[in-house]
Parts: sequence; structure tokens; C-alpha cells
Amino acid sequence: MTALKRGMIFAVLFAALGAVAAGSSARAQNQSEGESAATSNAPREINITEDSAPGWLPSLALEQQALQGVDTYFAALDREQYQQAYAMLAEINRNAQPLAQFIQQNRDFHQQSGPAAERRILKITWTKDSPSAPVPGIYAAVDIVARFANIDRYCGFVILYQRPSAGDFEIMREERNYIDNPTAASIEQQQSRAALDRQWAAMAAYCPNYKPLSSP
Repeated sequence: MTALKRGMIFAVLFAALGAVAAGSSARAQNQSEGESAATSNAPREINITEDSAPGWLPSLALEQQALQGVDTYFAALDREQYQQAYAMLAEINRNAQPLAQFIQQNRDFHQQSGPAAERRILKITWTKDSPSAPVPGIYAAVDIVARFANIDRYCGFVILYQRPSAGDFEIMREERNYIDNPTAASIEQQQSRAALDRQWAAMAAYCPNYKPLSSP
């Protein structure tokens, strides 16, 4: 199980993206560029960091592309197609973890977690060409909650990056915070359910916008 604050992670790899991590955002309920009234039956909530390019909003098509990228990445991990998932990583991410390390870490997690039972996106926070970002482009911080066969308590996030020249989104960073079920049972038996709840609440506090799927 892990508990790493998003801002702390960026301080190591690219401190500038801490603005996305903190979740400080301006909200836009209006239509974004490229979205017509005919395609918008209800207002979209668009979360933008304060240091994003002034006036920029992600289009509906861009949001769908980002969500598709997240789905494709996790589908590859769920199927244990680790080389395919690794190919989606941004260069800065690949430089931080060689392929062999990436495969081993994800294989170990898969063996511990078992198959994914449910995965839900809680919120997306965008920024474009932030002056404090490591490189220009579009970033999307995607907050996630999930449940696995052997893990009922899980939350995390993925940072997507799109180059100024557009193209597919890349995985800039992924983080997981979780307590596997055997560990949870041990804490509850040796201490108390209240102790388990406190420990998970402390870990989940590192997941922006966390909401449980259901009471474990």
C-alpha cells in the first residue's frame, strides 16, 4: 500500500505540476471550443488550474480523447499487456522507470490485487502551457477510485500529457493508494475497525476528490 501526496511526487519529477495536483481550479459551466449546443444537453463541469493559458478550455472531443487514453492504459494493465501500457508512458516517465521495473511492479500489483471489479473517474483537472510546467502542452490530472478482487480500498490518479503538436495523450505519472483486504482484515482483528477506518482515511486524504465506491 502507498500514500504519496501528489504535490510531493511532482516535487521529485516535475515540481511545476503541483498546481494541477493541488486541485486549485477555476470552474467553467459553459460550452468549450468545438462543442455545439446540439451536443450539450447538460452543462459540463470543466476544472482548470489558475496558471493555465488564459481563456483556454478543453473541447468535448479533447476530453473524450483523454478518457479514451485512460481506458486504454488501464485495459492494458488489466490484461497484463505491460509492454503496451509502457509504450503509452511519456518520455520523462520512461526515464524514471525502465521497462523491466515497470513490468515487475505492475505484475506484483496484479498478483496482489486480483482482477479489477470496478474503476471510476472522479474528476479531471486541466492545465495548458502553464509557465511552471516542465514543458509546454496540455496536462490532465485524472482522479480515480477503484475496487479489485482483493482490494476494496483504493484511490489514485493519472497525469496525462499531450504535446503542443497534439497527438495521443501520454501517461506522465500514475499513483496508487490502497490497503489490500488481507492487510485490512489484520488491522481490524489486531486493533479495531475504527483503527482501520482511521488509517484508510489518512491514506485517502492524499487522493484529491476521493469518494468511496461503497462501504467496504
